[in-house]
Amino acid sequence: MSRLRRVALLLWLLLAVAGPLLAPLSFRAQDRAATLAPPTWSQPAAAGERHWLGTDSFGRDVFSRLLLASGLSSLLALAMAVPALALATGVGLGAALSPTANALGRAAGEICRSLPWMFALVAVRAAMPLDAGPLAMALALVVLFAAAAWPVAAWSLYGAARNLVQQDFVQAAVGLGATRGQILVRHLWPNLRGLVATYFALLLAAAIGAEVSLELVGLGLPQPWPTWGNMLGPLRDFTVATRCWWLYAPLLVVVPILLGLSLAAPDRAPAPW
Repeated sequence: MSRLRRVALLLWLLLAVAGPLLAPLSFRAQDRAATLAPPTWSQPAAAGERHWLGTDSFGRDVFSRLLLASGLSSLLALAMAVPALALATGVGLGAALSPTANALGRAAGEICRSLPWMFALVAVRAAMPLDAGPLAMALALVVLFAAAAWPVAAWSLYGAARNLVQQDFVQAAVGLGATRGQILVRHLWPNLRGLVATYFALLLAAAIGAEVSLELVGLGLPQPWPTWGNMLGPLRDFTVATRCWWLYAPLLVVVPILLGLSLAAPDRAPAPW
């Protein structure tokens, strides 16, 4: 990882951890006299009334909500990406070592790939109560994302692991009586952890994009909890999107993070199954 990427990752971690602590106002605080107010940088008449990034339609400070959203969205993306990566790694490496796991993984992957996910998302949201709490919504996002995102990463890891299994040093280990667990720990994992880290970055980027996109079907943390997705939600209104330019502020954080994570993509993906 280059020094620039390390610096970018450190800045993201600082924003996610320290950002909510630096918010000048509560994310729930409403200023009914200043709804959809543009940013104010001059000294206000009363302390605490300055809105660095303006306010939303409820009069809530966009800057304060963005700082908290950076922490919540980062945590949610991490919670979505980790199970997907764990499932992909387990299936991909297991399939490379076991014909039975290969057949089961292939079948499960094809089923997950063929599902009409947009209809499934709408059906899940319709089945959930309208007043579902943040934990229930977060759990739904984690389960749906993990089920939809693991096959591609699993196929790539399977291809790379299969190539390693066919190498002479692994065949020699098999000939000397090494178990599958020993082959996995001593030969496959040390050579594949870089690829696993790469797909972790890509899954993080996909999770962030999914969280923002799924706000369109109402799947996301409920108000008043701020995330990058529900902060961008009001921009679906054409009038708001064309007049309230300060509501695009989450993109100043989301776009650089997605760009940085996407730079971790491999030049060439291994062959699938």
